[in-house]
Amino acid sequence: MRINGEVIYDDGLVRLDEAGVTLRYYYFPFATKKFVPYNRIRAVDTAVLGNWNGRWRLWGASWIDQWLPLDVMRPKKDTAVVLTLRRISPVFTPDDPDLVAHLIRERMAAQQ
Repeated sequence: MRINGEVIYDDGLVRLDEAGVTLRYYYFPFATKKFVPYNRIRAVDTAVLGNWNGRWRLWGASWIDQWLPLDVMRPKKDTAVVLTLRRISPVFTPDDPDLVAHLIRERMAAQQ
């Protein structure tokens, strides 16, 4: 695990620190983590989860260009955070999606 400075947010599935975003249980089938530095993120958005766009997808691709890390509680959540990267966009469901999106935007702006 990369620990680069102070932990800003951690809910067990996603961790934000001063260097970037760590998504736990990202890669299939071994549930290893993915680290995304803030300077690789092109945009961050929130999206409403519905019955046809990812609420019931526990792990994997909801669309060809999006990947959802493992989250068994996703059916009970209604908002996701979408990180726009170069190819595949991670879509994850933190406990507080608005706060996470806000914190990521702050760190992205600070690096420009």
